[in-house]
Amino acid sequence: MKAKSILFSVALGALFLTSCEKEEVVKDNELPTAAQEFLVRHFAGDNVAKVVKERDIIKKDDSYDVTLSSGTTLDFNKAGEITEIDSPTKLPDSFIPAGISSYVQTNYANDMIVGWELEGENQDIELVSQLELRFDKNNVFVSIQD
Repeated sequence: MKAKSILFSVALGALFLTSCEKEEVVKDNELPTAAQEFLVRHFAGDNVAKVVKERDIIKKDDSYDVTLSSGTTLDFNKAGEITEIDSPTKLPDSFIPAGISSYVQTNYANDMIVGWELEGENQDIELVSQLELRFDKNNVFVSIQD
């Protein structure tokens, strides 16, 4: 009986959590202006394949997941600020801050940046070798991530 009670509680909790987020496919012109400008500035040669608007009902917060025709995925917050990028190819030089680019070229010359994520005050980047590096908000190297 106790096992059934635990299973019911877990199922109810899972149902509650999944109902707290709502996903909806939207048109790319429904992205916040800042996100649209970011895409034009850094990914002009790539077409938007899909935009999913996610609404967290509890936090009352929206975010946008964008998939480009190249397979690159980008996440934007409700203000249109970039929070994460994952790409099957090198990220555009126009996006990578000079301090980070210089550090990678100096220390990992045969590698390229294929991922970037904002983690609080830090920026995490992923290299094609799957090594993850952390930089602070001033683009100064902090650590290698596990």
